[in-house]
Amino acid sequence: MKSLQIKLICLLLGLMVPAVCLFAQVDMPCVGTATTVLNVRSGPGTGYSRIGQLSKGEKLVVKKRADDDWLQVEYNGRVAYVHSDYITLSQYPAKYSHVKHRQSLSVGRIIWKIFLWGIAAYFGLVLLYWLFRILVVVGVVAYRILTVLSKVISFPFFLLNALQRYLAKPWFVFFKDHHFDSKTNQILRIVFSVLKVPFYIVLTPVRLVNAVYFNLVMHCLFEMFNYIMEVVSPSDYREGDDSWGRWILFLPWRILKYVVWHGMLTVVESLIWTVVDVFLPALTLYHGTSPSAANSIVSSPERAGYMGYDVGIWRVGGGNYAGNGIYFAPVRSTAKHYSSGSLIICRVTLGPTLDLGLAPYHVFSACGHPDATEATSWGLENGYVTGEWWRPDERWWEYCMYDWQNRYNYSWRIRPLYVLDLNSGNIQRIPGGMCHWLFRKMVIKDIFASLE
Repeated sequence: MKSLQIKLICLLLGLMVPAVCLFAQVDMPCVGTATTVLNVRSGPGTGYSRIGQLSKGEKLVVKKRADDDWLQVEYNGRVAYVHSDYITLSQYPAKYSHVKHRQSLSVGRIIWKIFLWGIAAYFGLVLLYWLFRILVVVGVVAYRILTVLSKVISFPFFLLNALQRYLAKPWFVFFKDHHFDSKTNQILRIVFSVLKVPFYIVLTPVRLVNAVYFNLVMHCLFEMFNYIMEVVSPSDYREGDDSWGRWILFLPWRILKYVVWHGMLTVVESLIWTVVDVFLPALTLYHGTSPSAANSIVSSPERAGYMGYDVGIWRVGGGNYAGNGIYFAPVRSTAKHYSSGSLIICRVTLGPTLDLGLAPYHVFSACGHPDATEATSWGLENGYVTGEWWRPDERWWEYCMYDWQNRYNYSWRIRPLYVLDLNSGNIQRIPGGMCHWLFRKMVIKDIFASLE
């Protein structure tokens, strides 16, 4: 009896070993082949609904063993179950072995790929940073090229600007000195104000050409260059100056802020002032000052780290030989005399201009001496914005835009085009770009004040 039990146990073990070995030798997922017509069910049991049927010999992917009797398979793109007694398991064919390998190692591959992409992104950003730093050097060269090109291209337009100035009132050259008494000069001022009308009409095309070139071409070109340089080499530490991490982090912000937003505002306001300059005559004039003062005068408050009461404001300096105010020169050499390193080239709406040779004698005689406030007070009282004076000792013309409250007449009257650094001979970069001609609280306020 005991030997019979031993024989039965050996027989059972002999039957089980092939089945165990069959499953043990096959790694899942694997290929399953139906040994007969076989129902495919929605769950691991006959109580679950039948969702399909396999023909004998039909193959499908076996994903894993659900329990001792049921296998989880992939059937028509969904998870299903078949009875394990009617399925023969086999490994993927060699041509599909990469599929199993990818599935078994998918997590590791994902982590490895993330690591590789991280390394690539890091070195890519570092490369981008240094590439833009190299562009700073290229930008310096480009500034020089722009300066040379602007001199060549702008020459005929500066001649046209001078033509506009002389033909607007061609008689002014005869009143460098005081020739007549106060009553006669008063009559002449009235007569000349009437005579200016036909010259104003004839010069309309000239004003249009000058306005298009100086406002739309020169101003937009140099301002856009300032904005691009702010993207490449930010001047504000908060936006990436001296920190490559912040430089990369705020790169999209700088592009949107300077090139897109401020660039758009610059183009729009230049278009508006081009139209305005056709009707309200403006001249391109020079103002001599120092590089630091030039930066402070033309910069925009709270942009690129600039803050303070004097940023974006013109202040009255010393001397004032033709009145108390802001001085401009119609030619570059005159402005260089007053400069200590920089020239601000501006579009200036002079407004009603007093030829000081036609002013009362007590006003004219006050000029040529320091703090000639008589010219300022008389000019403002009689509706003049600017005084035009021939300086006899230096033999040149000057404009003095009369001051009030230690600030030039109205902010919209002076619109900087660019700043020229006399030491290097290049166009001077303005960190953050220049203050806007129109889209600025002080300008809007002054426009409404001047209309009252």
